[in-house]
Amino acid sequence: MTTAHFNLQSTVQLLQRKWKQVLIFVIVALLLAAITLILVPKYYKSTAIIVPANPALADKAGLFNSNIQGLYSYFGSGDDIDRTIGIATMDTVYKQLVDEFKLVEYYQINQADTAKDKTAIDRRKAVLELREDLTFQKTDIGQLKLFAWTKDKQLSANLVNRLIAITQQNEAGIWKQRYQASLQKLEQSIKQMEQEYTSLTEAAKTAKEADAILINNKQHSLLEQLTTYQKSANEFKLAIENNTPAFYVLEPAVIAAKSEKPNKPELLLLTALCSFIFAMLWVLVTNREPSL
Repeated sequence: MTTAHFNLQSTVQLLQRKWKQVLIFVIVALLLAAITLILVPKYYKSTAIIVPANPALADKAGLFNSNIQGLYSYFGSGDDIDRTIGIATMDTVYKQLVDEFKLVEYYQINQADTAKDKTAIDRRKAVLELREDLTFQKTDIGQLKLFAWTKDKQLSANLVNRLIAITQQNEAGIWKQRYQASLQKLEQSIKQMEQEYTSLTEAAKTAKEADAILINNKQHSLLEQLTTYQKSANEFKLAIENNTPAFYVLEPAVIAAKSEKPNKPELLLLTALCSFIFAMLWVLVTNREPSL
C-alpha cells in the first residue's frame, strides 16, 4: 500500500519549479473576475438616519402644558424604533413605493398576459424585489438607519426619502385620526347642548317663577359645560393642525458619489488570494510523491 507524503523542503522546491503555472492560474482567474465585474450591474447605496420622537409628546396636553413637556425627553426608545420599522415595512407602504416609482418596469418584471390578475401579481413581485433592496439597521445609540440599493443612484435616494415621508405621515396620522374622532364627538355634544340651551331659553319665557329659577340654574351649568367642551374642541383642532412628528430625520438620503456594489478592489483581492491558494494546492496534489 502506498501513501503520499510532503515535507517542507520538497514542497518549497516544487513551488519554485511550478511558480509560472501558479502565476498563470492567478492571472487567468483575475482576468475572468475583472470581465465578470465589468458585466455585472453597478449598485448605488443611499442612507438616511432617523431617531424616534417620544410618543408622549404627541399628546395634545403637551401643547398646552409646558410642565408636561419638561417631564419627557424629545427622543423615544428602542420600542419606538421597532414601531417605526413595523409601520415602514407594511405592504401598503411598499405598494405605494412600487406605484409611485414604477418599480414593475424598473425590476423588469415578466408580465404574464395570460394571468387573470397580472397587475396584482406583477405588483407583488416588485414588492418582494423592493424588500431585498431596502434594509433597516438599529444602532446602539438609539438611531435607525435606512438603506436602499439600486442600479439608479437617484432612485436609491428618492426611495429612502419617500419611505421616510410615508412612514412619517402614517405614524402622525394615527394621532391625527384619534384627535379627529374625539373632535367629532365633542362637536356633536356641543351641538346637542346648544340645542338644549335654546330649548331651555324658550321654556323659561312661559315658566312660572320657581320653574324659571331651576331653568336658569340649569342654563348656567350648561354654559359652563359648553365653555369646557369648546375649549377642549379648540385644543383638539390645534393639535390636529400642529401634529407632532413621529421621528426626526438626522440625515436625509443623498445621491451616492460612486457605486458600492460590487466592491471591485475587494473582490479582485479575494480572487487573487483564493486562486493563489487553489493553484498551490493543485500543484501539490498533482505532483505528490507516493511512498510505500
